[in-house]
Amino acid sequence: MKQRAFTLIELLVSISIIALLISILLPAMNKSRQISRSTACLANLHSLGQAVQMYADNNDGRLPAVGFAHGGSVDEANAWINTVSQEIGSEKVCRCPADESPYWIKHLPGTTQLRRLSYATNYYTVGTLEGREEFNNATRITRPSTTIFWAELAETGDFAVADHVHPETWFANPLPLASREVQIKRHQTRANYGFVDGHAEPERFEETYAIDLLHSSFPNLSWIHNKYDPKIAW
Repeated sequence: MKQRAFTLIELLVSISIIALLISILLPAMNKSRQISRSTACLANLHSLGQAVQMYADNNDGRLPAVGFAHGGSVDEANAWINTVSQEIGSEKVCRCPADESPYWIKHLPGTTQLRRLSYATNYYTVGTLEGREEFNNATRITRPSTTIFWAELAETGDFAVADHVHPETWFANPLPLASREVQIKRHQTRANYGFVDGHAEPERFEETYAIDLLHSSFPNLSWIHNKYDPKIAW
């Protein structure tokens, strides 16, 4: 017996059903991929957190210095990717799978600089701000579980090739100023942050950097470990 061929209408109906299924499945697949990338990013930050803890244990509590990871700078050797290279092991953990910066493969305009990192350290914890040298020792950070150490670097602009960010400069207009340095919505409405104690979690930027109404020049505890200490607060 001869098999009946599909009619044009039946074929169009079948194509419509397939298209409908694809339209339903694609968003779910995209969301699943986003979740997978965010999870991998958190794992990277956890690994980096463990590396920094090992570095601090071996260096009297000192946290790694900061420099410029892209090369061509006099302080490139101080970039955290170099100072904790032995503890990190593989540089694969330095790149978030959701990072779409063009500067991994092409130079920042007008320079010979390339991106080497998805993650930046919080200058409040590792920098040597004048009169605040105590910041770069982990033993002096009183709230390590709530103090940000790692942030996700902006993918464009000058900070795309940096290795640290400057929250001490964001007070005047936090969201737009921070957005120049931090990729604040890399994972949908959030970014991942690593903390001094080594753990990592996703946060909305607004949850990490809030201006205190009584002390309007101070950020909250996510970026500075003790805003009421006159030795280290602005």
